[in-house]
Amino acid sequence: MFVDLIEALRCPRPHDESQLVVAAGRVVDRHIMEGTLGCPVCGAEFKIVAGITQFEMPGRPTPAQEPDAELGLRIAAFLELTDAKGFAILCGTWGAQLDPIQRVADTPLLLVNPPTHYGGEPAGVVLCDAVPLAASCARAAALDHDMAATQMASVVRAVRQGGRLIGPAALSLPAGVTEVARDETLWVGEKPGAVRFVELKKGGG
Repeated sequence: MFVDLIEALRCPRPHDESQLVVAAGRVVDRHIMEGTLGCPVCGAEFKIVAGITQFEMPGRPTPAQEPDAELGLRIAAFLELTDAKGFAILCGTWGAQLDPIQRVADTPLLLVNPPTHYGGEPAGVVLCDAVPLAASCARAAALDHDMAATQMASVVRAVRQGGRLIGPAALSLPAGVTEVARDETLWVGEKPGAVRFVELKKGGG
């Protein structure tokens, strides 16, 4: 988990929203590989193991998918990943396209319940039910085909106003998202309103 992403994380339990605090055990190039996130409100603790933050364990594994250079290019274009400001969310099977996207875009990417094997270097990986992020902290998101309604709503909430979302054509457009384009494979949507996002800083050490 990239250290600058920690400020966007929230406890998934039902209480007043609060930033989590981190006790880092092992850090490599500003990525926390081993550690614990703690909630100052309810006292819950969530482990970071091998760089993966375990909020909840998904009920079933995300199916593997082959990386596709053309698809990665389309995702980057549709989500408007034009620079390294902010971060975007890839849910489920979209995580398999991490490496193709990173070949054409510098935007940090957070993977939510990705397949076991993926290429590239994500800004973070979380295993969860509802996505534990602050409102309006992400610049864009890719929604997976079999997401539960509550999980999808949590992702939409995390995307800033004016941010882009994509989803498979068979997935219903979520509430609060306006469709801007569609083809036989996916739709592109947008959250209306002003632009606001959390910027991730790059650095060594």
